[in-house]
Amino acid sequence: MTITTRPAASRARWIALAALTIWALVHVIGGITLLVADTNDGLETLGPNAAGTVPTDPGDAAEALLRFHSLNIALGGIGVLALTAAWWRTCNRWQLDIAVAVAAALDVGLIAFFVIPDVLPATQGLIGPVLVVIAIAGAIGVHRLQQPNPAIT
Repeated sequence: MTITTRPAASRARWIALAALTIWALVHVIGGITLLVADTNDGLETLGPNAAGTVPTDPGDAAEALLRFHSLNIALGGIGVLALTAAWWRTCNRWQLDIAVAVAAALDVGLIAFFVIPDVLPATQGLIGPVLVVIAIAGAIGVHRLQQPNPAIT
């Protein structure tokens, strides 16, 4: 069974592709930047209030925790990028759904632990969630406008 694509569905695909790709690249670059930075420098890149909440020498455990989460951020971005590329190539909508779900799940922690407590300014912290909302809108458009056509085999 092939899938008939209408022009609006094609636009929805491009919207979802662009939003997820930008989201993934921001997280890969951000995760790697935090991973290679000194602990305090890495915290300062998060926002003006982040470094002030830890002692001057946070210790090995805090440094390991920061690096662990930095790696998770980068790997999450790589995973979303891989799923997005696979979806673009195969048009399997489940790949799009998983990419959007992973991106949304990763940004829940950002909002809960950085934006709401004002550790990270909302102007910096809401870029990812806004891209996720755009990707969700694109995914909804893809699901609504890309219908299987049983007449074409």
